[in-house]
Amino acid sequence: MSRDPCLPYSWFAKCPPGKHVFTNCTNPCLYNGSITICATKPDSLCVSDYCGACVTRFYDNTGKEVHCELESGIICEQKTHTISCSSGRVIYVKEANFGRTSKERCRHPYDIERLHNSTTCRAPSSLQVMQKLCNGRVSCEVTVENEMFGADPCYGIYKYLEFDFKCVLKNEINSSKRNIPAVPIGFLLLAYSLLYRNL
Repeated sequence: MSRDPCLPYSWFAKCPPGKHVFTNCTNPCLYNGSITICATKPDSLCVSDYCGACVTRFYDNTGKEVHCELESGIICEQKTHTISCSSGRVIYVKEANFGRTSKERCRHPYDIERLHNSTTCRAPSSLQVMQKLCNGRVSCEVTVENEMFGADPCYGIYKYLEFDFKCVLKNEINSSKRNIPAVPIGFLLLAYSLLYRNL
């Protein structure tokens, strides 16, 4: 069966456990009388996804989901994207933030200002979560959801994951963990003696 862009994704696939189907939102593929277009691949098929939110997903003619964000290192909320390395290297995530620091990036198809009016939204666990998920792997599939980061850092705001990673040799990740400056034992003994003397 071919997918009609006017039909919700949930008609073709059950929502994952813990995600309820939104039934009271306007079709994001056909909002305000216009068809939503994927910026990176305009001929891709728009499918409304009502599982957990009202968002659009885009698919190419092979059925593979298309990444529509123009900027690299950006994944909009409720979207899935795979990052990868080649030539025997693995992923090392350097920076990450789930939230919103720009009103222009990852605009929701509804384009309602209140969904984008925060520029100070940050999930404190962002980097730790991304490093645990992707570091040391050749390929890493990331689905951006509130639950992934523990809680919603700014309720009512349409958010996105912004991250930066590099491809490194696997032993570079291990060595970076070991390269924490060691505190000389003499310094520790001196600090202990001063502390004891002041008691």
